[in-house]
Amino acid sequence: MKTETLILIANLKSSIYAIFAIFIAFLTPIVPLILIVGCAIFLDTFIAIYKAYKLNETITSKKLSSIVSKMVLYQCAIIGFFCIEKYILGDFTLMFTNIPLILTKLVTTTLLFIEGQSIVENYSAISGINLFNKFKEMLDRTEKIKKKIVK
Repeated sequence: MKTETLILIANLKSSIYAIFAIFIAFLTPIVPLILIVGCAIFLDTFIAIYKAYKLNETITSKKLSSIVSKMVLYQCAIIGFFCIEKYILGDFTLMFTNIPLILTKLVTTTLLFIEGQSIVENYSAISGINLFNKFKEMLDRTEKIKKKIVK
């Protein structure tokens, strides 16, 4: 009886490992997208914590727990759009573009934009410098230099 139980547990473990391996293999095409969004969330979190430290704000567990829900929500959105695109809309999107996984990449880009906006807001609160305005000024200067060169 004890031997049968051990064999059953070993079979169960190997089955769980196999299912996990299949799931990871299924996600292989979007692993870089998932990692990029995860890194953006961690960078935003780090800058938000630094902002709270610099502005003497309290860091509560409720604020920190939102990181977990954001991570789960964003990653599930990427995986969900990947499944929709792979099994439902894949042929339809290929009629308009040759870019593989275009919808999944657009969702990832949107999530990165949201995180980038949050990073810019936190950085502006810390330093008083708006990075978007600085970037625009840099582009304006580049345009002026380009016009001088073309003349």
